[in-house]
Amino acid sequence: MCKPPSISKRQEDTDVPLYDISEVSYLIELSIGTPGQSVKVAVDTGSSELWVDPVCQTSQSLSEVEECIANGIYDPSRSDTFEDLNSTNTIPYGIGVVEIEYVSDNIAFPNSTINLTDVQFGVATASRQLNEGIMGLSFGGNTPQADLRYNNIVDELYLQNATQSRAFSVALGSSDSDNDSVVIFGGIDTSKYAGPLRTLPILGPQNGETIYRYWVQLDSIGTTVDGSSRTYDNSSLPVVLDTGSTFCSLPRAVVNGMMEDLDGQIDRQGQVLVDCSQVDNEDTLDFDFGNITIRIPYSQFVLQANSEVCVLGAIPDDQIALLGDSFLRSAYVVFDQNNMEVAMAPYVNCGRSEQRIPDEGVSGVQGACDSADNGGGGDSGGGDDNAGSRLTATRDTSVFDRPMRSEKRQERLSKPKGSAMVAVGYKGRFGYKGAKDFLDKRNS
Repeated sequence: MCKPPSISKRQEDTDVPLYDISEVSYLIELSIGTPGQSVKVAVDTGSSELWVDPVCQTSQSLSEVEECIANGIYDPSRSDTFEDLNSTNTIPYGIGVVEIEYVSDNIAFPNSTINLTDVQFGVATASRQLNEGIMGLSFGGNTPQADLRYNNIVDELYLQNATQSRAFSVALGSSDSDNDSVVIFGGIDTSKYAGPLRTLPILGPQNGETIYRYWVQLDSIGTTVDGSSRTYDNSSLPVVLDTGSTFCSLPRAVVNGMMEDLDGQIDRQGQVLVDCSQVDNEDTLDFDFGNITIRIPYSQFVLQANSEVCVLGAIPDDQIALLGDSFLRSAYVVFDQNNMEVAMAPYVNCGRSEQRIPDEGVSGVQGACDSADNGGGGDSGGGDDNAGSRLTATRDTSVFDRPMRSEKRQERLSKPKGSAMVAVGYKGRFGYKGAKDFLDKRNS
């Protein structure tokens, strides 16, 4: 590992690994404390806080316990730079709950030049049905939109000169490719998309909330079959972009339209089962944002558990609309808090070509790829060579016959107890437990 240099000036060009665990979650490795202790946490644009150390023994199966333990445990008593902040919080989820104590310690990203000091985060003292910690990348405490009362990881990367902006880019990669997932703090990779990046304003709080999230306006969702297109009812609405949710949560009318097109049916767990022949279907679902349309082949939007069970990457939900990983795998997305905008282009992987996110944002920055390079799709309407902090992914596909991602937790919108207000994020209906339970039942 490279020795971290002084951070008296802002850093550029740094690589750290991101681990894609069987398409259930994307994990980043952190080295916490002095000496450093290795811990992996899930990368999540749907929430704002970092917390570690779920109680593994409360996981719902032996395999979950083993995976939880493998992610590592942070022991504050073993760190010379740990500080107890003497405040606590409780975060309830749709599946599970975590109680945390706030601490401060140093956090480094192994195999990179990032070495942050005195970072506030949570250490779980109790948890139920949660087997991984979370690194939230939504709005922290040092922005006008903040609901947190302290700086989160995105803030600290900027304030400690590791990045030149509160912005980062995400490419989750296609479901049938290994080692192509990338997150870059402060930078973009123009070899991960085709056409120009198109920007969308981040909307204010929705659904009666006061919390800022990565809300953008979706104009419509439709489908194109054999060259003929149509639009689903009730598909113009604000949506949250959330790497922490596996499926998209969409209005029931939209999902019903998809079910009719694919002859699907909803099972008892709320997931839409479809015929596995759809994994070879190259007709598209079309997500139109006004100045850009992301076209997703059904082959990328249908997840295969085994040779007989396939699931649509969307569930019906008339309460909250979000675009999770089943959408994000087909898009390259830049989350820019400085300019309060999200930029988007069709995901394509044609190599690696990184640059820093300019102060004025990335609108119109051209991708290096042709849309035919790996079958990516999309339409766009109408730097320099220095990148930010780059995260690359490896994939472990040992759990399932074919990787399947399932819905993660849905965090409730109640105000948690404790001394800090927490901007909790939306998660999908089912947690990691839900994914494993679903597959275990179908495979038995």
